[in-house]
Amino acid sequence: MYERRIRRSHDPYSALCLQLESSRVKGELDAVVVAIDNGLLVAGAGERSICEALGAVAPLLGSPSFNGRLPSALEGQSVEVHSMSFEGETVYVATVGRGAGNEWLQQSIGGVRRILDSSWRADRQLLIN
Repeated sequence: MYERRIRRSHDPYSALCLQLESSRVKGELDAVVVAIDNGLLVAGAGERSICEALGAVAPLLGSPSFNGRLPSALEGQSVEVHSMSFEGETVYVATVGRGAGNEWLQQSIGGVRRILDSSWRADRQLLIN
C-alpha cells in the first residue's frame, strides 16, 4: 500500500500541526487553525500571531449573526471557517490567506476529524486548554 503522508506522528498534537501545515503550504495560505468554542487555539500552522487571531475569531465567524470587524492581522484576506461537533465540543477549522482557502479547508476538515477520532479514545485532554 502506498503511504501518501511523508511526515507523520503518533502524537495527536503533532499530527494535527503536520496536517494543518500541509494544507497551509499546498493552499498557499497564511494560516490554518483548529480552535474550540471559547476561541482558544488547539493547533495551528503559520505565524503564531495570525494563528492566535484566527483561532480567537473562528467561533465568532462561525456564527451567522457575526457582523464585527476582523483583527488587523486578518483584514483584507479571505477567511474561511467550518464548525463541527466532536464529542459534545464545537471545534472550528479555519483558514486565512489569499489562496484557495475553501478547498484546503475542506481537506483539513477530513484530516482533523480523522486525527481527533483516533486520538480521542487515547487522550481526552487534546481539546482541553
